[in-house]
Amino acid sequence: MNDIQATTPGDPAMFEPLTIDENGILWAHLTSGWYKQAAVYPARSEPWQETGGLLDDLLQARRGSMQAEREPEAER
Repeated sequence: MNDIQATTPGDPAMFEPLTIDENGILWAHLTSGWYKQAAVYPARSEPWQETGGLLDDLLQARRGSMQAEREPEAER
């Protein structure tokens, strides 16, 4: 078994077009699936790591969106 998170670079940019609400909905859906995968697959299995990687990317995109919203208009 190979380490997906170490070998596959993250791509938070694919989630940047999402609104905060859409991001939250997708986060809930992926998290639910991630927990279900944990019940079926051994810990650190490939599917579990892939979903974990997507959750990391989604979180980074959300943080970036929130940071951009907090910046004053003059700095944009």
